[in-house]
Amino acid sequence: MLIETMALARTGILLLWLVSVVLSSPVAIGQINGTSSPHYVFAHYMVCYATYGATVGAYKREIQEAQAAGIDGFALNVGAWSGPDTYYKTRVELIYEAAEQLGTGFKLFFSVDLSNTNDIVNMVSSYAPRTNSFRYQGKIVLSTFSESNLDWNGVFHSLKDAGTGVFFVPFFYPNPTTELPKYQDAVNLLNTYSNILDGLFLFGAAGLPYQLAQCNSNYTLAVHSAGKIFMAGVTPHYWGCKQPSIDRRYFEFDGGEGISLQWHTVIASQPDWVEIVTWNDFNESSYISPVEDPGQYFDGVVTPHRYSHKGYFELSKHYIAWFKNGREPVIQNDALYYFYRTHSKNSVASDTNDVPVTWYLGNVQDTFNATVFLIQPAQLTIASGVNRTTNSLPAGISAIRVPFAPGTQTMTLVRNGEQVFSVQGSNILSQIQSYDFFPASGFAYGKPSPPVGFHASGSLQP
Repeated sequence: MLIETMALARTGILLLWLVSVVLSSPVAIGQINGTSSPHYVFAHYMVCYATYGATVGAYKREIQEAQAAGIDGFALNVGAWSGPDTYYKTRVELIYEAAEQLGTGFKLFFSVDLSNTNDIVNMVSSYAPRTNSFRYQGKIVLSTFSESNLDWNGVFHSLKDAGTGVFFVPFFYPNPTTELPKYQDAVNLLNTYSNILDGLFLFGAAGLPYQLAQCNSNYTLAVHSAGKIFMAGVTPHYWGCKQPSIDRRYFEFDGGEGISLQWHTVIASQPDWVEIVTWNDFNESSYISPVEDPGQYFDGVVTPHRYSHKGYFELSKHYIAWFKNGREPVIQNDALYYFYRTHSKNSVASDTNDVPVTWYLGNVQDTFNATVFLIQPAQLTIASGVNRTTNSLPAGISAIRVPFAPGTQTMTLVRNGEQVFSVQGSNILSQIQSYDFFPASGFAYGKPSPPVGFHASGSLQP
């Protein structure tokens, strides 16, 4: 089956959507009160998962991967401290040792996910003196997920008595609870907790990309209007694998289009910091870690198979650099980032005990998604099983959606009759044992473009 098609360039559509958001809602860029805060990018790190194993060497590997992408640090999600899950203490210490041995200035701070205030005080005060603990305005940065009912005043007074000041940037659910809060929700949180907040964090994950982008824009304005720090959330994908009671809900992010949309909105609205949600939550498909197979290191995430999200990771580098440096990086070499599920949404698992996915959000199709960066026009052929699609692409950034089919998945880029690169992804399955809505992703890079004035002799023209 041969399909000749011109790829749909979505950059213009995206920019039109951004303009409409800016002009039709309370997030006009000119209204935002600018701050002098550096543009930091962090990643939400689930300490319960040791991505490559719980060793100093393994944590060094993760830190180096994160820094290579422009990520400044990890927000360490800690779900226990003095209780039965004592591995949290062990792993936190190993992570700190890895950061200290590397000596690269990688920042670490806690995202509290426990309700024992004595444990919080002990944890924060124990690590406050460490070299890699993230300080802002001379205080230890602390965040949290949802723990709004704790005696935070008591926590901060105890820490202050121990000589530790805290800069508090939490995520609190609004009242009534919603995963997609509005501008007024941020205002209400700021008013309710004004005596303890230095800023707000928006842990956005369970939502469609345009919804998450809108929430970030609204929160940016509300928090900056209050003169505080805002840390936006950006997530690559979401599937509630461990949520059978709500039909294992699946959100369509359209491959790289979803994360690009979120980053474009972040760049337009200018929050102070960004926290990628998440680095390694292998139960909710929000992970951006480039680990090839999480199940190789942690047997709790073997089934369904967690495919590599290295495509999301590599694509994010472009937008992280743009956000931090204030200008979009020049495309210096051809690049392909691809994303797809490995079975049809209509597939039926042979394991009759497995819970099917029946709650779909967005326009969920059996689609192969690719985001392509080109230094010059070229042709991309996607061979998905029996489907063969050729896309003539301009220089710049293009987003492609084509129907997928079971079998091998091969992508080949050709320019002027010569192959630039060819890459093969994971097979799409016609029969499945269990449901698997974790997308497979990957990337391919061509050679960097030669310098201006470069000739075959190697000389540079003045």
